[in-house]
Amino acid sequence: MTQRNVRADGAGGQDALVRRAKEEAVLRLAGRRNVDLDLGAVADASGTEITRLREHFPDEEALLTALILDAYNAMSDSAEAGAARAGAAGAGLLERWVAVCAGVRGWALAHPDEYALIWGQPVPGYSAPPETMAAGARTVLALVAVLRDAQKEDRLVEHADGPPLSEGMLRTTESLAAGLLEGLPHSTIARMLVIWTQLHGMVGFEVYGHIAGVAADPAAFFEHAAASMGEFVGLPR
Repeated sequence: MTQRNVRADGAGGQDALVRRAKEEAVLRLAGRRNVDLDLGAVADASGTEITRLREHFPDEEALLTALILDAYNAMSDSAEAGAARAGAAGAGLLERWVAVCAGVRGWALAHPDEYALIWGQPVPGYSAPPETMAAGARTVLALVAVLRDAQKEDRLVEHADGPPLSEGMLRTTESLAAGLLEGLPHSTIARMLVIWTQLHGMVGFEVYGHIAGVAADPAAFFEHAAASMGEFVGLPR
């Protein structure tokens, strides 16, 4: 075996070592998704008798559901409060829309762990009951209320310059048009879906600490982006 082959074998061995170490490290990172809500530990830490705690939360899943409901409702409270303040101040449609978005952002920044619980990685093995979906929908409805008011005033713009809806997108919009977003044009519903993911993308970007290298003034950036999203969905400037 030549000296060159010895060095290559050595380098290959080092590469394999590094690869195995990284694979193991990634498996350990996955453990961050595990949620430890052991009722005994929660009872001890909160100074509560386990029997009394179980009267309210029979198991860990019941406690997790309660936390998720609290988080969704608190986020929705903040979104609705933003809309109410803007409406009381005589704000226009676009300003009310931005106020709802700002309510989501403000709550998320003040409660990052709760935000991560509902908009971070799903908890393995947990299936959220229907009541959590209803609580989460309140924020959507706060945004939709602005769109419905624009529609009543005949000021909701239907953008004709977007891509045509594919068969898959039509199935999605038809489902929403028969429920939560009933009465809105399909093109508006499609844009609302884009906006909903964009909103939480922006909020998550800031909550998880990624905004510092992008925006010198995160609040100003968010307001600009929220207004842009409002115009994108069809609100007048």
